[in-house]
Amino acid sequence: MALIENVGLLVACLIIIGGLAAWVLVLWHQRRLVASTGGLPVALKRDGGRWSNGVGRYAGDQLLWYRTLSLSPAVAMRLPRTQLRVVSTRAWAADRDMALRPNFQIAECRLDGTAISLGFPDSGLTGFLSWLEASAPRF
Repeated sequence: MALIENVGLLVACLIIIGGLAAWVLVLWHQRRLVASTGGLPVALKRDGGRWSNGVGRYAGDQLLWYRTLSLSPAVAMRLPRTQLRVVSTRAWAADRDMALRPNFQIAECRLDGTAISLGFPDSGLTGFLSWLEASAPRF
């Protein structure tokens, strides 16, 4: 009976240690992405879905978005500057944006007819809007 209790305790400890290790890997992955050139925390929501936390990085005429809760180094979404339109901007709202930190500013956008919301911390929205305006004129 004591052996079964010890095995159960060992399994519980291994599950806790595995969960902590996964958490540390996710945090390491996010820090690595943010530390890369131009990286900043960006939350993304498509067509009224759920918020996904990630990291955005400006690369020429695209905003590359990497999912935070993934160890994949691949870009999760590419937002081309020429196809992205800002419909409106707003401050964080407790009733709609509980998944985000209160210091986030939201840009409601359209990307090829799809509604996309982007959440930026503090001055990140100003940088995003400046990046959009810096593009060549569209005719």
